[in-house]
Amino acid sequence: MNLFGGKKKVKAAAAAKTQSSKPNFSRIQVVSKVEILNTLLKGVREETVTTQVSRLKLKAASLVSGRGEAQIHTYSIYKFKSGPRPVLVMSAPRSTKGGNFVPADNPMEAGEAVEFSYSMELPEADGNTLFFTAKATYLQTALFIPNSNDPSKPWIGSRDATEKKFGEGGLRQGEECLQLRVDQITVFPNAPESYTADQIGPYVFSPELHVLGGGGVWAKRGGNGYFESIPDTLEKCLERVEEKKVISPVTLIDFGVDEISMFVNINPLTDIDHDFLTPSVLKKPNDNLQKVNTALGFLLKFEVADEIKELMMRTFSQKVGKEVEIWLPLTLAQVTPQDAPKIRLLFQLFPRDLTQETNPQRRKEFPGMKFVPPFTLHPNAEDQNTYRKLMVAMGQRMKDDSRPEEEKNKLAGVQESIRTRREETRGKYVDENLKKQFSARREARKRKDAAGG
Repeated sequence: MNLFGGKKKVKAAAAAKTQSSKPNFSRIQVVSKVEILNTLLKGVREETVTTQVSRLKLKAASLVSGRGEAQIHTYSIYKFKSGPRPVLVMSAPRSTKGGNFVPADNPMEAGEAVEFSYSMELPEADGNTLFFTAKATYLQTALFIPNSNDPSKPWIGSRDATEKKFGEGGLRQGEECLQLRVDQITVFPNAPESYTADQIGPYVFSPELHVLGGGGVWAKRGGNGYFESIPDTLEKCLERVEEKKVISPVTLIDFGVDEISMFVNINPLTDIDHDFLTPSVLKKPNDNLQKVNTALGFLLKFEVADEIKELMMRTFSQKVGKEVEIWLPLTLAQVTPQDAPKIRLLFQLFPRDLTQETNPQRRKEFPGMKFVPPFTLHPNAEDQNTYRKLMVAMGQRMKDDSRPEEEKNKLAGVQESIRTRREETRGKYVDENLKKQFSARREARKRKDAAGG
C-alpha cells in the first residue's frame, strides 16, 4: 500500500495558497483544507508539544491498550494521489493506562485510523492557547535523527533506509517514531467542558464510593470476550459481593470530559483480599493500575437534584438505580496521597452503561442489568450515556440558573403554557385542525364521487 503517493515532498510555502479568509478561532471549527492545516501545525516545529494518541480500533475493544502519550517532532507536506497533505512525525507513544500501545497480537497496519489531541499557543489566534483533536492515518513506523547543523531538516526514514545511509550507528542513534497523515483537525477555542466542585455542588448530593473485590461484575467477560448481562438487580448484585467496602464521605473535586477526581479519607485498595493486591502493588499502585483494576471494581453513587432527575429520566430513563440516583462504574487512573489521611483519586469513566429494563412487563422477565452497547465498549469514555446525559443536564441547569430573574420568569411562563397545553391534549391523539382538514377532504371526495356518478 503506497500511502505516501509519489513520496515527493512539497515545500510548505508552495502548498500553502493564499487564504481567502482567516480561520475564526473564537468558535469550534473542523478543518481539512491543507492550507489551513499547514497554518495550524506550524507551531509544532517551534516548541515541544505533548499529545494523547489513540488507535480507534482498540479504543472500542480495550480499556488500556491502544492509548498512549507522545511528543510531536515536526511535520512536512507530502503529495498524495488525493492531493497534498501534512504528514506528522511523533515519538512512539508510551502507554499511560497500564497496557501496550501496540500489543504483540495487534500490530499497527498501514492505513489504520488514529486520533490524537494536544493544546498549543497559536500566533494567528493572538497568542491564545487552542485545543486540537486530529484524525489521522498511520503510514509507517520510521526512525527520527535530529540534524544538529540544521534542526529544520531532521532525518526521517525506515530502518532499511536509515541503515543504508548511516550504517549501524544510525540505527542506534535513531528514535522510533510514527508518521501520520493528518486528514482533519477540530479546533476548540476553550478546554473541553468540565465542572468543578463549586459548579456541581448544587446538583449532586451524598456521594459514596463502592469498592468491590474481584474487579466488579463489569470486569467479567462472556464466552466470546464480551461483557455478560447481570441477572440480578443492582441491590442483589452488591449483596452477593463478599469482599467490598463503601467509602463515605467523598469530596468530589471535578467532573472532567472522561475523568472524575475526588478526595477520600480511606485508602480504597486496602482491607480487601486478592492475589493481585500484593505489598508491592499497594506500595506503587500507579505502576500497577492494570492489576488494581482487575482486582477491584469501583462504583460511584450519588443523588441528583429534582431538576437534573427530570432531565435524566426524559433522556435516559433506563439508567440503573432509582430515579434520583446515578451509578457510574469507574476504573482507577491515579492515586495521589495528600496530607494524611486524605488521598486524591483520579478515575476514568468505564465506557459502558449499566442499564435496567424500564418496561414493567419485560422487567418481570428480566429484572437484572444489561450493558450498553452489548458487544463493544463506547469508543470514548465520555460517550457513556449516563455520564454524557448528566453533564448535559447539569450544563443546561447552570445556564438556566445564571439567567437574569426577568428572563427566568419569562422562561417559566413559556414552560407553564407548554405544560398546560400538554394537559389539555392528553389522550387526544388527533389535533383539532388536522381533524377539520380530514373532514373537509372527506366531504370533497363525496362531492367528487357524486358528480362522477
